[in-house]
Amino acid sequence: MKKQTMTVKKRPSLKPRTIGVVRTDADGFADNTAKALVILELSRREIDSGNIAGALERLHVLTDSAENVLRYKASLIFQVTGYDADSRELPEIPAVRQFFQALVAEWPHWFWFLPPHVGLEELLLSLLCPVTVVRGPKGLCRVDFNDPADRVRAWEDLQARTQALFLAYAIPQEAADFRP
Repeated sequence: MKKQTMTVKKRPSLKPRTIGVVRTDADGFADNTAKALVILELSRREIDSGNIAGALERLHVLTDSAENVLRYKASLIFQVTGYDADSRELPEIPAVRQFFQALVAEWPHWFWFLPPHVGLEELLLSLLCPVTVVRGPKGLCRVDFNDPADRVRAWEDLQARTQALFLAYAIPQEAADFRP
């Protein structure tokens, strides 16, 4: 019997790190030059009013230069607040769906900026496409796209519209890969 050896690399120790959190408006955010996690907080008041101007102003900072487009790749998280007492899921709330549909019509670059594998891409698509929320035991639920082709069309449309951003800033194709 031949003896096999296996090399095990020691895991680097996980040292506590301190990170700073800065809450700012679009003007303060525009002055940032470091990589950052960007949390776009959208309030119920903002959504119910249907006024996308404030959100759009904050999102435009991400795309106002080639440097920002590259700096903030996969660093945007959106958070909807004020609906915790509502028993419906976000895709079931007409005002939320209408708000996101209007916002995406004006700013389509979500998939470049959303981090993959955290569920935000699917949540966004569920707000843009007709879906059915299926409730299970213990308060669990899933969202089914009524026509899976709608999901594919929405994804492809947003990717194609984001390509225009890369062209406008002459970002090379190899740098414009959609996955981090």
